[in-house]
Amino acid sequence: MSTTNGATPQVLSVGDKARILCVADVRGQLSILNQLAKEHNASFIIHTGDFGFYDRDSVPKVTDKTLRHVAQYSPLLDARSLPQESQSLRHYLTSRPISQLYQFLSGELKFDVPVYTVHGACEDVSVLEKFRSGEYKVNNLFVVDEHCSRSIDTGNGVKFRLLGLGGALVMHKLFDNGSGRTTIAGGGGTTWTTLLQIGELIDTAARVFDETETRILVTHASPAREGILAQLALAIKADFSISGGLHFRYGCSYNEFAVNPTYDYFRGKLAGARAQFMDVWDIVKGEVQPVIANNQTQKQLIENALTMIEKMPTSAQASSEREMEREESANVGFRNMWHFNLTDVSYGSLVLDVKDGKISTETKSEGFNFKYRRPGTNSTNVAVPTATAAAAVKSTSKPSQPRKGPSPASNGIGPTPTTPAPAVPAAAPQKPVERPKSATPAPAEAAVPLSEEAPVAPATEEGKTEQKPSDRPAEAPSEIATEGKITGIAPPPADLVAKAADEKDTTREPRRPGLWVARADDSEETLKTYFAAEDQSHITSVLIRIAQTGKKFAYVYFDTQENAMAALPRVDQEKLGKVTPISDSASRGGRGFGASGRGGSWRSGSETESVPRRDPHRGRVSGGSRTLARGRGGRGRGGPGIGGGDGDSSAGTPSPATATSS
Repeated sequence: MSTTNGATPQVLSVGDKARILCVADVRGQLSILNQLAKEHNASFIIHTGDFGFYDRDSVPKVTDKTLRHVAQYSPLLDARSLPQESQSLRHYLTSRPISQLYQFLSGELKFDVPVYTVHGACEDVSVLEKFRSGEYKVNNLFVVDEHCSRSIDTGNGVKFRLLGLGGALVMHKLFDNGSGRTTIAGGGGTTWTTLLQIGELIDTAARVFDETETRILVTHASPAREGILAQLALAIKADFSISGGLHFRYGCSYNEFAVNPTYDYFRGKLAGARAQFMDVWDIVKGEVQPVIANNQTQKQLIENALTMIEKMPTSAQASSEREMEREESANVGFRNMWHFNLTDVSYGSLVLDVKDGKISTETKSEGFNFKYRRPGTNSTNVAVPTATAAAAVKSTSKPSQPRKGPSPASNGIGPTPTTPAPAVPAAAPQKPVERPKSATPAPAEAAVPLSEEAPVAPATEEGKTEQKPSDRPAEAPSEIATEGKITGIAPPPADLVAKAADEKDTTREPRRPGLWVARADDSEETLKTYFAAEDQSHITSVLIRIAQTGKKFAYVYFDTQENAMAALPRVDQEKLGKVTPISDSASRGGRGFGASGRGGSWRSGSETESVPRRDPHRGRVSGGSRTLARGRGGRGRGGPGIGGGDGDSSAGTPSPATATSS
């Protein structure tokens, strides 16, 4: 059995029983694969990218942004100890590995079972080229790519054919090879997919086709999200696709027939991907065609990929009988192909168990954390974050008047709060109650409005809260605000909402000083690094929230508003997007988000984040870009938001009380 990468397909026999462990994103911690193989009794392992193809010479080649990303999420490093300055980080990493690959190259460590992997979005292209040329060899490690397929005979009636495509799928980079010297495209510590690679994979799949084999397409990007990969899976007649790259905390398993009511829905997905590609191809083909005109190999590979894309539908419905006949095989794949998207290895795995000619599945995942939904809700079934409620109780004095209305449950953590929450959350409006005037106002830092807190964050000694990434759902969808209503939650009475909000305006405590940032895809600690070094010491806490669009934004709180304003011109807007001060006046009366004073949405880049507002004239809560898209409270759907522009049209400053979205 050959251990080098080459055009000749590799054949591996594993015996009478096979258990295939499928994992994603080991991020350089390669030794964990041996541990998992032993735990799951695996015959071999399939890995879907972000493997950790870095050697000792990789760090100087990686761009600052990518290097910080790799170091921040590396399981081999302590993210809290990483230097903030880029050059200091590079120096720090010269003596600390970002991957264990060099230990396997030296023979210090070895893989106990065969490992088959594609490359991911964060890899060193030069290391991959050394594996392809044979300069680098690791026993039991095999790179699956467009150049080389792998055949595995389980010995009990099932043969697998692994066909791989690595890298991120970025439409405008399909014709860019970066710094790669072969067909592997990449540069600066990242790799991506090109049209040449897609064309070569189509050629490889046709050359090794055997109808007795079960074909598995292994990709880093997900065919569920990328229509071109969905079409590629159909073109190579795959039976399964296994992918990663979405970083869910649950593994996904689905069939197109199961999630689309009709085949036309699936056609629409492919038609959209085709149109997106054609927009790019129409721009670059004048430059690409002369370059490949004298290179017959590249010309043929490009033609393979273009032919596949040309077969993609142009609309949701077939326009001719010939087109319907041509899609007969696609319809078979639509019904029979199964797709698996994996969690990161730290959260779970998938096992394909082959026995008696059948392939069964076992999935394991850490899953989401729903602490914030523990028992203890008011009459509107909105969970009360108990830890922060208890902290608020300790920070406030006894009210001068008895509170009216039902008291929320204490969840068994602390005494029943004597002061109601001062704000109505954006994504889940609570039943409002009257807020009595306190004899002595609580400090703004100690009594934090519940709407500003992340779900069930443990209290620290200073009365602040902190939340570990593992305690927060990575991609947990929240209750979605649709046309002014919250799905599954009864809206509170309009008169009580108006009354409570009016009383809040007269008794409300000052907003916590800080800045609102549009992009919060990284952790709290990483977000801090995007501020200047002299400003980081003034940051008291970072709160990341998820908007109804699924995008993350954050509140970065400072010790004083003066320090927050001083930090504003020094932030890294390339990484954080739009950054604005958290305004105290913006939350009064539901105004300040648009030129007309009636807005409730703002734009950050191309996304529109939705916030509810209280209309004092109508006495109700209305919210979301659907309701306010035209800036008049009408039921518009989407749209460019207040101001009508397509660019960044933020006309006001969001505040935690009115601009939160769970």
